[in-house]
Amino acid sequence: MTATYAKTVIASSKNTGVSYCLKHFPGYGNNSNTHTSSSIDKRTNEEIQQKDLEPFRAGIKQGAETVLVSHNIVTSIDEKNPASLSPNVHQLLRKDLNFTGIIITDDLAMTAVASDKEAVVKAVIAENNLIITSNYKEGISSVKKAIEERKIEEDVVNKLVFRVLAWKYYKGLL
Repeated sequence: MTATYAKTVIASSKNTGVSYCLKHFPGYGNNSNTHTSSSIDKRTNEEIQQKDLEPFRAGIKQGAETVLVSHNIVTSIDEKNPASLSPNVHQLLRKDLNFTGIIITDDLAMTAVASDKEAVVKAVIAENNLIITSNYKEGISSVKKAIEERKIEEDVVNKLVFRVLAWKYYKGLL
């Protein structure tokens, strides 16, 4: 039902100037609220594939422009990192689901990740295109330092930014 809804909303929104975002990748399941606590999803990869990914597949096939990634730790994909900071989760989205659009973190001020002082750097390393954070000045400084220390390659940042610029051009914002 959710897959049908995603396809319908995206198809109806085409050529209206509206962008559409699929969320919370790779699915939320029966997890706790990451605004107020950490959330660990212990379901098997098969359960995630069968129950959670179909709406994302349908939305991506219909042309979804953005996907917002949750802060759930999905142990069958990455045992230690929240999805938003996990290269494994991003690889699933890019490689397995063939998503070519913009990947967005959920808010890094949420309790599930707020205590991680490296969250912004990890978000870039995971290859999020847009990072939601209320402390953007500190985040920018962290990313600059990580580039200087070669924790993040400048080419990666350029690739992430280029995708955002291409999206803005496509939407008529540039």
